[in-house]
Amino acid sequence: MSKIRFSVVLFLLSTLLLKFSSMFRDLVISGYYGASYKADAYFASMTIPNAIILFMLTGMKDAFLPSYFKYDKMGKGFSHLTNIVKGTFIFSVLIAIVGTVASPFLVKWLYPEFSKYADGYNVAVWTIGFYFLSILLVGVNAVYEGYFDSKQKFSFSTFSQTIVVLATLVFAFVLHRSMGIYSVPIGYFVGTVLSFLLKVIVLSPQKMINWRQKPEWKEIKVFYQIFWPVGVTIAVGQINLSVNMLFASRMGEGVVSNLNYAFRLVSIPQNVFGVTIATIIYPILARAKTEKNQQMFKMGMERGLSAMLLLLAPTVCGMIYLIEPIIRTVYQRGAFTESTTLITSHYAVFYIGSVLFYSIQAVIAKGFYTLEKGHYIMRIGLLSIVFNVISNYILSKLMGPSGLALSASLVGLFYSVSTFTTLYKISGGFSLRSIGIEFSKIIMATIIMMLSLLSLDSFFHITKQGDSVTILLNTVIGGAIYIAGLLLLRSAIFRELLKKGNKKFEKNV
Repeated sequence: MSKIRFSVVLFLLSTLLLKFSSMFRDLVISGYYGASYKADAYFASMTIPNAIILFMLTGMKDAFLPSYFKYDKMGKGFSHLTNIVKGTFIFSVLIAIVGTVASPFLVKWLYPEFSKYADGYNVAVWTIGFYFLSILLVGVNAVYEGYFDSKQKFSFSTFSQTIVVLATLVFAFVLHRSMGIYSVPIGYFVGTVLSFLLKVIVLSPQKMINWRQKPEWKEIKVFYQIFWPVGVTIAVGQINLSVNMLFASRMGEGVVSNLNYAFRLVSIPQNVFGVTIATIIYPILARAKTEKNQQMFKMGMERGLSAMLLLLAPTVCGMIYLIEPIIRTVYQRGAFTESTTLITSHYAVFYIGSVLFYSIQAVIAKGFYTLEKGHYIMRIGLLSIVFNVISNYILSKLMGPSGLALSASLVGLFYSVSTFTTLYKISGGFSLRSIGIEFSKIIMATIIMMLSLLSLDSFFHITKQGDSVTILLNTVIGGAIYIAGLLLLRSAIFRELLKKGNKKFEKNV
């Protein structure tokens, strides 16, 4: 197995570990607190600081990668790393202090409904406070994870994020009796500290930064001018989720939790496949930009979009088909009841469109960042927030909580179409014919898979064999039919993925 294939496989496995550890965290919360007001207070309040965490975490990584490549080519990579780490730490300290101090006022202003419950206000305040406190190290962690990505050590970067989730999970599981739901935000803070300490151990303090080097503020300012639109763009999805939670918090107990459980579950394919493909192609796009190889850039985008849809299309359609048994199998235990399963399944179907559209956008966004045109996508992202507020208001009036989930999908559609057409114009265009042919073949194979599963169920009643058996049989049979369809339709991207040691794919994807 070639080096790049091994790194891709290792990264995919570490990403799966990260995303499923996040799922286990939600399982613990759902099992102990179900759709109670405590879960509502936690999920709603954490979206505010989490938007800033994503702004710092993913946004910093995406902005740092091309910036580091540029300075490293000039022999100033370590000096640039030092400047960005020091500047980011100062920036993070300011945000952490302001956010932590302001947490009681934010809760009173944004979530006055939680004060109606015995402990709702305190849960929201402590959640916001500890998440803001974690920002002390979130930004620095992100810079070093971007540094590891630049060295194609994707799996270590992902594992350092997994530590944060695992610490949250352990605290929630072990300390829920003594600390209640407060154990969750405290666990996140501890995990952030542990993630930083891991980087200290791996790099050693001497090799982390040049401690004697004074910050070059002009260089830091130039970097942040690039980072700012990237970070805002990354945070757009979380900001839109925060808007949804604000509307949901005014709809009664359990609405916030049920929407959150539905969203987190259906987002797994996006987080695993969409983000994985986007992360893998990013260094290649950045290298193409550095080498001024326009053809490599275009081919990377085309292959990235095709590979993303190849993995995502059957997964999304399969989730729609099996959503109720999946949610019952994953969540239904403890405080999560059958009625909660039915409600969450209903919301999940409306959320499913956001998975597809935001995955497309995740790949497209890498093109903007590579070209250092993040301000374009930032403008579209800010416009999507306005669109989200309007659609949330209208659809929630017409459909109730389901309208909030549908709004997320419609905003995702607007976002992906707008970003794709904009990137197409500013990059000189891609081969729409090539993308269209591959998309058509993938969609056709997915349709064949779904029609076959429906036909088989009408004869053999597969969906009545129990939840676990139903999921397993449909996954295996559906996967086999999908692969057969791709082979029959001669999907180019699928054949390239199958070829061992295919140098062309490794070069262009």
